[in-house]
Amino acid sequence: MVAGVRTLNYVFSVTSIVLGIALILFMLSQRTDFNIGTGIGVVLVLNGIVRLWFAQDDV
Repeated sequence: MVAGVRTLNYVFSVTSIVLGIALILFMLSQRTDFNIGTGIGVVLVLNGIVRLWFAQDDV
């Protein structure tokens, strides 16, 4: 049971990081300044990093 939750946590964290980076790059390609879309991308990346950090503590 714990291994399944740990794997799911890894999947969500990597997905969050990838989507965050994609959103940041998309917003930057639109020639806009820092706005809410870029902020959401930064939060997604930070969320993924924090999830990975805490997943390492579960070992």
